[in-house]
Amino acid sequence: MSRMFGVLAAFSLCLLAACGGSSTTSGTTTDCSVAGENAQVFSTMQSWYYWYQSLPASVNPASYSGPSALLDAIRQQPLDRFSYITTQAADQSFYGAGQYVGYGLGFDLTAANNLQVTRVFPGSPAAGAGLVRGDTVTAINGTPVPTLVANNQLDAALAAANPGVSVTFAWTDLQLQTHTATLTSAVVTEPSVGQVNLLEVGGERVGYIVFNSFITPSPGELDQAFARFVSQGATRLVIDERYNGGGELSVAQHLASLVVGNSQTGKVLGTLTYNSQHSDQNTSVSFQAVTSPLNLSDVYFITSGSTASASEFVINALKPYISVITAGSATFGKPVGEDGFNICSDVLYPITFKIVNAAGAGDYFSGLPPTCPATDDLTHPLGDPDEASLAAALSHVATGSCGPNVAAAARENARREAVRPREASRYGWRQLLNAY
Repeated sequence: MSRMFGVLAAFSLCLLAACGGSSTTSGTTTDCSVAGENAQVFSTMQSWYYWYQSLPASVNPASYSGPSALLDAIRQQPLDRFSYITTQAADQSFYGAGQYVGYGLGFDLTAANNLQVTRVFPGSPAAGAGLVRGDTVTAINGTPVPTLVANNQLDAALAAANPGVSVTFAWTDLQLQTHTATLTSAVVTEPSVGQVNLLEVGGERVGYIVFNSFITPSPGELDQAFARFVSQGATRLVIDERYNGGGELSVAQHLASLVVGNSQTGKVLGTLTYNSQHSDQNTSVSFQAVTSPLNLSDVYFITSGSTASASEFVINALKPYISVITAGSATFGKPVGEDGFNICSDVLYPITFKIVNAAGAGDYFSGLPPTCPATDDLTHPLGDPDEASLAAALSHVATGSCGPNVAAAARENARREAVRPREASRYGWRQLLNAY
């Protein structure tokens, strides 16, 4: 099973069970010592890794402390920010049901090295404690967050491999009131589809959907959302992927098909190319027949630096067929994907293929730039028409232009990128997601 997800999803899975994942291929070696597992990882990379020719000529797998340390040492730099290892249990929980162990919220690291809450999942420990989007976490277990960042301790402070781990947050809300609460980690379910709203803009009915992940439950949830839009007479659509790190390629195929309709069934969405040792695996992904499509001639996406992989693929794949307008900031930049390989209780997800759209466009390692630059406005809830990114998209729906704040948003996005550059974001994305 081919998957496209960013390092965001990879590290959220790591929180479930010491970093492992699901797979397509099972190893045959039974030596599950550190040296044995390392040997299997290196052998698989030599065969399947898209950049296998870049692997070091001389490697002693047994000299590394574990598979992840080996993988970090041999991955293709600087392009490969994605290959990883996780446990089968973690992978199956997340991709099967959107579940992981944690506190139920996502963060963004501010310029002052505090954690600003971007979203809180319903029924989670964070929701029970009263945390909401826009709050700023300033201390964890009594230690200021900037100190944790400086000492490289933030991951450890937020990690929760099992339910029942308690952590005390101190935070400030948007009204500058301070709060403290102790949260206990639990199994959290992230809904694949977070919100489904209908907005009235300039006499048009605009569907708005928050899409969080490309996982097994997603097609059913998307079908329900699109059926609702069809019944409500929606003629335009905004898909909010700003926190979507990707997932199953088959779900991307399903979503794209719901957007354009069955008139495109069978036409190529994208082409997957494997390395020269496995060129027999090269294949194309096509539009499929679906129920309740919207049959759109244009579509809007809200994006950010957390929009990765399968999310980016849908945007890029639709461009040869319909008008695609994006609002927000540049995406993460991952035009490649993985296959999974069972190795003992773990799963190795190396980059195994690159993907381009029907026009041959790909290689967007620097991200897909927005049509309408806009900030992720944490002073408003997701789905609020006054939230900056959604407002920019709706302005374009109504007038064909991005609105009056484009220049200021572009400057702010550039400033944030300078504070947390994409090339150095691997640790930062761990910080973003280790709060889940």
